[in-house]
Amino acid sequence: MVVQATGRVVRDRRGLDLIVERRVPAPASEVWKWLTAPTHLKKWIGTYKGAPVVGGEISFTMSFEDGSAASRVTVSECTPESRFVLDWVADDDPWHVAISLADLGSSTVVFLAQRVSGPGQAGQVGPGWEYYLDRLLAARAGSAMPEWDDYFPSQVPYYERLATDGDPIAWTGR
Repeated sequence: MVVQATGRVVRDRRGLDLIVERRVPAPASEVWKWLTAPTHLKKWIGTYKGAPVVGGEISFTMSFEDGSAASRVTVSECTPESRFVLDWVADDDPWHVAISLADLGSSTVVFLAQRVSGPGQAGQVGPGWEYYLDRLLAARAGSAMPEWDDYFPSQVPYYERLATDGDPIAWTGR
């Protein structure tokens, strides 16, 4: 079963942000735990070592990727139950990832944004964030986990095209 991509790419003067969102049927205080507490994180995305404090560095391993090495992650901003920003080095590739929550009372919208360098990177990371946010929903619900093959490579052209719209000079560096 192929899962339809839902994210978007927003261009501003600084570059491109890939944004994927999910509505979680829980208040922000509970969703925050699923995004930050080690016991919850290991159920849907991975594990970390170190103290996740602003300015601190942790070693993060995505548990559901074959041969995934630990990545260096620095917490650059954190407002509990609202937003955190990570500077993440994955395979020597720097990522800037922001996760924000919009508390709607009985549900919360999770916005995950990653700065991307262009269509190639958007095509590689977009399907991954779709997959992991769906894993978050499945873990919370106690449901079967989604299959990676339902996201990748079928969603790659969608994200590459989103990141190509607009002025191609902005992403080629010419």
